[in-house]
Amino acid sequence: ISDKDHIRGAANAPVTILEYSDLECPICHRFHPTMEQIVKEYDGKVRWVYRHFPLTQIHPNAQPWAEATECAADQGKFWELVDEMMKD
Repeated sequence: ISDKDHIRGAANAPVTILEYSDLECPICHRFHPTMEQIVKEYDGKVRWVYRHFPLTQIHPNAQPWAEATECAADQGKFWELVDEMMKD
């Protein structure tokens, strides 16, 4: 885990959940609200580390969408865009 990772939750939390995700994956979309709930309910106890894992063979938009979130990250808006993209 480094400062280049996208982290939600307390940086020094005793529990770290490292997620590799594809922004076009329907299973990832269903899992995202669960992670939001975990970070909220266990405030200060869990940090969520997000890393891209675009499955380009089956999700043609996954790579460009991941790149878009990195552009948003440059503006301090990574999680806002990911949250919006993960809505069904």
